[in-house]
Amino acid sequence: MNRPKLCLATLGVALLPTVRFFDAMVLRRFDSSAQDQVAMDLARMMLVIIAIMAVLSTEKWQKTTLWAAVFAMLLTTGSEIYEAMGMAKFTSINGRYAGFNGHPNFPPVVLCEMLGIIFALSKNFRFNCLMIGVALPGVALTYGRSGMVVLVLMCGMYILMNARRNLGFLALVAAITIPALGAGVAVLQSKTGQGAMKDKNTADRLDAILNLDFEKLKSPERAKDVADAWEATMKKPVFGHGTGISGTLFAPHNEYVSLWMEMGIPGLALFVFTWLWLVGRSVLTGGKAAYLLFALIAYTPAGQGRIEMPHYHLAMVAAACLLWPKRYGFTFRSLENTASGQMRHGTV
Repeated sequence: MNRPKLCLATLGVALLPTVRFFDAMVLRRFDSSAQDQVAMDLARMMLVIIAIMAVLSTEKWQKTTLWAAVFAMLLTTGSEIYEAMGMAKFTSINGRYAGFNGHPNFPPVVLCEMLGIIFALSKNFRFNCLMIGVALPGVALTYGRSGMVVLVLMCGMYILMNARRNLGFLALVAAITIPALGAGVAVLQSKTGQGAMKDKNTADRLDAILNLDFEKLKSPERAKDVADAWEATMKKPVFGHGTGISGTLFAPHNEYVSLWMEMGIPGLALFVFTWLWLVGRSVLTGGKAAYLLFALIAYTPAGQGRIEMPHYHLAMVAAACLLWPKRYGFTFRSLENTASGQMRHGTV
């Protein structure tokens, strides 16, 4: 913590969580039996954001953030493999593995966001490809449709952009990974054949991913959730129902609808403006942190509860620090020592 220097842009990405916390804790426009828990969850997240901002204000913040992302990926995928081996049970949905995250929808989000941080901070193409190899089984074991699509798009673009300078290495990787991927798919298919109800869901998910069946990639359940949330949003479209209603009474699986329902047009505008602000800065700086921003924005149409997770805020603060490298520090001086020093040099 030697001479911390703050990136002022991090205050911008912390604005929306702060407004939501104030709305839930002070205004309490949506009141339910679970509102105290909602408020405390948001208070906990504010402490997490402050801690992240403090760590990323230090001199070696890039190295610290990089290794935090690496260890998050290793723990996420490692815990899923541990669960898939039958040595523990963490998941809340049978047939889909979640690892320490508890719900299978979260590991793909964590892995893609942390991989985005690694792409932004590490210039080592081989190391980054290794981390792609860590992410693949972590996303595959969740049978997550949107997660696999986002991962493939992000990694595919990253590899294509760097392929020309690494053709020999990529040829070697392809010779190793293609058989490994075939074996992995066979393992996933065999797991869908175990059990009864759980495997109709996982089998359909796997079939949709492998065959790029866009009809099966759609989720009728999520479509109904979005429709119900949209109907509730239109009842109070201007200022919303209050922070806490999304996740308590509704699960829209869409961050735009979720924030509009909670905070109305002002909250939605703040959310959209934050993305435009970050993307605009990335364009002006030659695409800096582009993969990280893609990983963050790609989940907004299907996200649920993501903006209340620590890894999301780590990625957001890291993006702000990368896009606005200028820092501001604070210096404390003794007035007595300053005055005596000036007198010794003949100045007042």
